[in-house]
Amino acid sequence: MVFPKTGGNFMENYVEKRLTTIHNTSEQSVKNYKQKVITFFVGLFIIVTLPYIHLGVLHRLIFPGKPKIDRRSCKNSCFDTVFRGIYESPGNSGYKHVYFNVTWQTYRIWIFTVLFILMAYESLKYVVGVISNKSLRKSMFVLFLANVYPHYYSWWSYFSYYNEDFYDYYSHHMLFTITEIVATCLVLNLCDNNNPIVSWKILAIVSINTMHICIAGTDQFIAHVIRGKGTDFQNVRNIALMFPDLLHVMIPLLVLFIHAKQNNKLLRELCFKEEVFLCVVFICMGTLFGKIL
Repeated sequence: MVFPKTGGNFMENYVEKRLTTIHNTSEQSVKNYKQKVITFFVGLFIIVTLPYIHLGVLHRLIFPGKPKIDRRSCKNSCFDTVFRGIYESPGNSGYKHVYFNVTWQTYRIWIFTVLFILMAYESLKYVVGVISNKSLRKSMFVLFLANVYPHYYSWWSYFSYYNEDFYDYYSHHMLFTITEIVATCLVLNLCDNNNPIVSWKILAIVSINTMHICIAGTDQFIAHVIRGKGTDFQNVRNIALMFPDLLHVMIPLLVLFIHAKQNNKLLRELCFKEEVFLCVVFICMGTLFGKIL
């Protein structure tokens, strides 16, 4: 009688299984590494490019009459020179590309800058991952792109508030910033097709941006754009801030309508009455609060 040589087959199967596992693990590691590299360079490109487009291109076109600075004769007597240490003392300091005084305001500028850059990078990392997984919901990605300018404008505004000690619109703007961040988080979540369309997320996005429209629409937008009292720069800025809000109302409602139609349901069947009531209350209270600030 001849017995099968099971030992050899067992070892072959074991080795083959281990090699397959190592191959799959390595393949996934390479894929993750590529995604991280792509994310890094995409984030770097966008974050680095925005200020150049803003100041290096647009501002030079909008404000062409700025005279050149004579770097050899330029003096600055408002520079505290703390960060220069022993190399320089306050007085008529010579030209530098960047001056900054060591104050609490400067520190807050640093904090806001770090926060906005980190949030921008994490958002881009998430979106690149969704695109790599081929699960991008294009309608929500459009909203994400539309909100790039409002978020960038917010960072620049806080920079200016602290840099110039001008806080007349600080609280008003903070309300917009916080609610914009909440709306963007929901939009990012819905950028992934694996995350289902649910009524409360859609209604939250719509409510926040409806509140923005109500506040801005009864404030600078009407005075500057509708009544024509604003400068060209103010009109462009107001339109660029209003347009994303309008998109954040129309597109989510359209997405919810399509979702309801695909599931053979009516909109009122997807939304609870309590949700709609809370949205109305939020819009009214938020608008009132925004006008008071």
